[in-house]
Amino acid sequence: MKLNKILMITVLSLAYSSSAFAQGKEITPYAVTANNVTIAKPASINIDQNGITMLAPNLGEMSSKFMPVVKNYMILWSQTKDKTNQVEWAVNAPADGVYGVTASLSGKEGLLSVSCGDQKIEKKISQKGWHRIELGNISLKTGENKLLLEVNTLGVLVSALELAKPEVRTVIRKEALEARQQPDWFKDAGYGLMFQWTNRATPPKGAIKDWEQKVNDFDLEGFMKLVEDSGASYVIWSMTWGNQYISAPIKALDAIIAGRTTKRDLLGEMVDRLHKKGVKVIFYYHYGYDCYHSEDSDWLKASGGKEADKTKLYANIMKILTEAGSRYGDKLDGWWFDGGARYLNCHFDGSSAANGILTAPFKEITAAARAGNPQRMVAYNSWVKPLITDYQDYYGGEGKKTFKPTDLKEGVFTAGLQQGLQAHGCFALEKRWGHIDLDTPIGKPKFNALQLAAFVKRAKQGRYPISINLEMYEDGSVSPASYSLLEELKSATRNK
Repeated sequence: MKLNKILMITVLSLAYSSSAFAQGKEITPYAVTANNVTIAKPASINIDQNGITMLAPNLGEMSSKFMPVVKNYMILWSQTKDKTNQVEWAVNAPADGVYGVTASLSGKEGLLSVSCGDQKIEKKISQKGWHRIELGNISLKTGENKLLLEVNTLGVLVSALELAKPEVRTVIRKEALEARQQPDWFKDAGYGLMFQWTNRATPPKGAIKDWEQKVNDFDLEGFMKLVEDSGASYVIWSMTWGNQYISAPIKALDAIIAGRTTKRDLLGEMVDRLHKKGVKVIFYYHYGYDCYHSEDSDWLKASGGKEADKTKLYANIMKILTEAGSRYGDKLDGWWFDGGARYLNCHFDGSSAANGILTAPFKEITAAARAGNPQRMVAYNSWVKPLITDYQDYYGGEGKKTFKPTDLKEGVFTAGLQQGLQAHGCFALEKRWGHIDLDTPIGKPKFNALQLAAFVKRAKQGRYPISINLEMYEDGSVSPASYSLLEELKSATRNK
């Protein structure tokens, strides 16, 4: 088997004509911003006998045609480029034990096998698209073991193998299920509004303001009127998006890096006003490692995000979540965590697994997210991939508008990629998720009132909500065309 010790993965750069400012610096926001990743030499990986160990292909020794796919600073997954593809991991087990092996992959045919010594388990790939395959059990002995994954077909995308003792996985699932929050208000909400408004938001014309001034000038009265006129049952609001700037005096962020918070507690004013109106609030959170091609390098260096061991990064994130959750209490009803692929594989940047965590501490992050409100819902956006942890409540639903009624029971997925999670969809109404282009008006809505009403009707019947994402200008205003469309939607769907 021919193996590569160090791989340089390159993707083509894409050019777009639009431009924006991030921290006063002109960028091309829709260009591929990382065109190569250097993958560290494989290291021996410690098995967690009391948890789930994620083995991403980039952490093992890969055959020359088993190639990581790189986009926007991160390894998304690895793809088979030949009919014979292999990756081998050296894993250290603390004691003899039997581990269940699960593969997360996308492919429509072929044979997948995992071997260790004289043991071999295999299964055929027969399902199209992303899915999980339970391969069976394999025994590991105390000390170092060699685990070999083989895929005998082209075009298969592999996210990771999961190793967990069957009894441990049972305990994790039971524990997560007992803590799961899937309230009726969310099931029957119909629709809400979603906004990506942060320091990156731009006006229709002219330069953007500095962060403090932008927050001070935000038109909260106009925003509240928009929510009321739209008929939205809830709001998903970006606490951060790409860059770690928070429109509130969060001391945990100040302790990590200066100049990123504001004296005005815009978040607090917003949740207070919405809570009084009976409108629920969910905060969107992104920790700053590429989001619409924006990397917050200063924050990542300060927080530990540039280290191979991401333990410090997640500890800092949990401090921020705990403070925000405690500050807003029962007025904050949920979290929507973006970038699930990076939570799943902490070495998405090609860093070494010689030390530190392989995947984020989901149980602890979810607990921190519920500080101040134990009924608070949590979602980790898995994008096109299967759910990345049982320690969550609802599906992020990026890009989804409707779901098949046969896949749901009381709004919960009964099988498939997101089994057990509350269904939820969110989609962009206009061109972008957020308005970060300079001297450019917000584009026209992609859908008309009849189409949106049909999405909402189906959502109510299936007992799941949909979140309609609007672009928003720097001052908090939105497109007049989108505003009018939402008024039509309210008239067509509320109390009907």
